Amino acid sequence: MYINRHFSIDSFRLICFLLCIAGAAAQATTAGEQPVEKNEIFALSIEELMDVDVTTASKKAESLYEAPGVMTVIPREEIEAYGDRDLHQLLQRQPSVYTRDVYPYTDNVAGFRGDMSMVTDSHTLILFNGRPIRESAQGLNVNMYKALPLSVLESVELIRGPGSVLYGSNAFTGIVNLKPRVPDKNEISVSAMTGSYGYYKSDVTVGGKAGEFGYTTAFQVAGQQGYPYEMTDGAGVYDEDNKQYKSYSGIAHLNYENFTFDGFWSDYDAFAIGVVPFWSNPHKSFRDKKLFLNAGYQIPMHERVKLELNATYNMQENGLTSFKPEIIQNNTSDILGEATLFVEPVDNFNLVLGYLYEQRSNYHPDGNYHAGGDKYQSIRSYRHEPQSFYAQGDYKVDKYLKLIAGTQWNKSSYGCSDWISRFGLIITPFDKWGVKLLRGEAFRAPTTVETDLYDPGILRGNSNLEPETITTYDAQLFYHGEKTYAAVTYFHSKVEKLIIYDTSAVPDMSYMNGGTHSFDGIEFEGKYFFTPSWHVLCSYMHQENEADAGLNPTVVPENMFKLGTAYKWDWGTASAFYVLFGNPPEIYYPSLSPPFGSTLVVNKEPEEIHLVNMNLDLDVSKWMGLNKGQSALMLRVENLFDEKIFVPTLAYSGTPNSFPYSSGRTWFVGWKLSF
Repeated sequence: MYINRHFSIDSFRLICFLLCIAGAAAQATTAGEQPVEKNEIFALSIEELMDVDVTTASKKAESLYEAPGVMTVIPREEIEAYGDRDLHQLLQRQPSVYTRDVYPYTDNVAGFRGDMSMVTDSHTLILFNGRPIRESAQGLNVNMYKALPLSVLESVELIRGPGSVLYGSNAFTGIVNLKPRVPDKNEISVSAMTGSYGYYKSDVTVGGKAGEFGYTTAFQVAGQQGYPYEMTDGAGVYDEDNKQYKSYSGIAHLNYENFTFDGFWSDYDAFAIGVVPFWSNPHKSFRDKKLFLNAGYQIPMHERVKLELNATYNMQENGLTSFKPEIIQNNTSDILGEATLFVEPVDNFNLVLGYLYEQRSNYHPDGNYHAGGDKYQSIRSYRHEPQSFYAQGDYKVDKYLKLIAGTQWNKSSYGCSDWISRFGLIITPFDKWGVKLLRGEAFRAPTTVETDLYDPGILRGNSNLEPETITTYDAQLFYHGEKTYAAVTYFHSKVEKLIIYDTSAVPDMSYMNGGTHSFDGIEFEGKYFFTPSWHVLCSYMHQENEADAGLNPTVVPENMFKLGTAYKWDWGTASAFYVLFGNPPEIYYPSLSPPFGSTLVVNKEPEEIHLVNMNLDLDVSKWMGLNKGQSALMLRVENLFDEKIFVPTLAYSGTPNSFPYSSGRTWFVGWKLSF
């Protein structure tokens, strides 16, 4: 079993270097100005903690309790209290969200409300500061899940349900909006963490304000030498390797008066057994480079009219292994221009109008695509120009009733056009009680892997595919009091024109639009503050689903339950979180065309999962001669009960029946300096 030892040596050197610099700067700060006090949330009253505004549901600020969506908000202080190491781990704690690993990629999927049937993540849209991080080739979110520095975030807003009327493709069953933080005063923080199986993470975060100029930026290095990945593949071959990864990333948010700029870059390299899961594959790696840039400008045109302009660029380069000697390379370069008009024609009536135009294309990043080279471009050159118009309005009839309606016309890459809509009523007959009745539609346009792929001997695209569509009905009853927020929601979703594999296509497998997959479920979420410094939160979901014959089944269990608590005292924070994923559905794939084959039951059958994570942060500033809040010792344990986890096979793989996921119990220790 090979371990790449230079990972730990390099990370140790980097950690020591960063901490030496931070220590010197912190000592200088001690003699000068006082540091910014941390954990401001604990200085707030409970009433202030429960007063939450959101922006994702309507592209404008509004109360969580009047937003036309089933939403959850995770504030920065909660992220810190529970010690989430990455976005994928943060999402694992959220209501009705199922996260897991997939064999061609690492930690690439987060399914909402029971929806997870493919190895790609094209039913979940990630936004940064309201702008889409979306690539046209495959539907990969792994860079954001594993490499995005959480230290720059003010909050995360989740929508469970469709959002395509305002956000277009991929806002299908879930939206994740990452909202950056701009400190009121200049701040610098440096942190370093090490842990089991050679884990390391170091980041530097800088932010602040200078007059009208505000900024926050971070650079992060993270990785792991890897835990033993042991399994039998679909050919009956047992082997093992190290489930290692390494990543480098940087992120920035800048604002000056009416101008904003956002950027995210990452380079993620990880073990992956391959697009077909055989130990005989000549390479066992997946590498993904991503660049996201957005420039936005707001133009006040009238006291009731505002125009917002955005130019967004998403670039991706990735390579993954198959049974061929070359690495499969896919590259995308997508430009998006959007104009949004916000109008308040009369009091209590808000209107959002927008137009979006995209240019989607690919390119060859180097010269190794000739015969005999070590890479080949599996997607032929393309250039697509989808576009859309959208409108959404809300009218508050009185303090008890709000009406919402919206629509979007969209044209996808190969000219398919359609209309989608949303409607809603939000009724608040009492100060603390309310009801949301929502109907929403969404679409997921085919990726270029599905339309333009040319991978002889494996898979070919189909340019005649139509977008997938979904219609969702939500009925939510919620309560928000002085110390409590609680909501119970019934949802019904019907997915149509699902894109699936066409095993009858010749000469190779291809894609086709399939039938219908419906989901019915009930979900509960609650949060209770005993004091401003002690809370408990919990959620539960039960869903049942039914799919037409030939469709990929979902791998999400029918039941999930989550419970957590966090307590803050004068010199520390302690938290614990429990996740139960119920028994997964039994999945068996019949015989497919070579090289895929039928399901071979050779690994442990997946069972229900019990995960317990615990986090402890201790303020050790006084022992270091620093001001309070400048230095923290971080201690963390994950998978406390040492669960040995296997998860069901996905999509066409069929070989083998399950895959390992999780390293068992792991320990972490870290140090953070702020000044």
